[in-house]
Amino acid sequence: MIKKISLLVGALVLFSTPALALDQAEFNKLMATYLKDEKNLDTVSGALQKHFQNQRVKQQQKAQQDQAKAMEKEFENPVTIPLEGSPFKGPENAKVTVVEFSDFECPYCSRGKDVMEQVLKAYPKDVKVVFKHLPLAFHKNAKPAARATMAAHEQGKFWEMHDKLFQNQKNLKEDFFIKTAKDIGLDVEKFKTDYKSGKYDKQIDSDMAIAAKNGIRGTPGFFVNGVSVKGAQPFEHFKMLIDRWLEKKKG
Repeated sequence: MIKKISLLVGALVLFSTPALALDQAEFNKLMATYLKDEKNLDTVSGALQKHFQNQRVKQQQKAQQDQAKAMEKEFENPVTIPLEGSPFKGPENAKVTVVEFSDFECPYCSRGKDVMEQVLKAYPKDVKVVFKHLPLAFHKNAKPAARATMAAHEQGKFWEMHDKLFQNQKNLKEDFFIKTAKDIGLDVEKFKTDYKSGKYDKQIDSDMAIAAKNGIRGTPGFFVNGVSVKGAQPFEHFKMLIDRWLEKKKG
């Protein structure tokens, strides 16, 4: 980068002087003289600013092109995510399945939850959303929260517990889980026994392993019929993928 800046500044100096064959010492002396003038400094500053702006634009364009190419490859070779035992919303035999890897303590996952609600509302007959757990190591309350939702799932109330936990992300403690179990109409004693049993750890750990195997290391992460979506992307991004899959299935 320093070499590029030197070449750029050198070009500005040489373009403003007669063509000369300079050795390094002469070049350095000429540049020092050139940069003493405030107007020349402004010229160099403007040129450098424009140069770095152009570089950023090129990098962004390349990143977008790389992402588009990667997406095309995934459409041709979508991954298969095992779904057995995971809670879901939407038609069981939906044309499009969105698998969501989430952490109840992650604020971005709360945004992802809201987007999934938009998706289900927009595609009530064509899309189902499957929830998988990815409690991050630095979120100490995320794994207990995952256990709480699975204990609620055992009584058919996963999504009710899911919603309450996302609405109260700063209060993910055992006493709150028990209070919520009562509020949503669970058998509280059974809930407490199931929650404390540790019997859901195997499934939670399996979800985490599946995420890692398929390149999802942060939350939220999604797969739309096997095409990956990383981060809390807006509804429009999911709509683009879902519409494309629905169109593809028509053909």
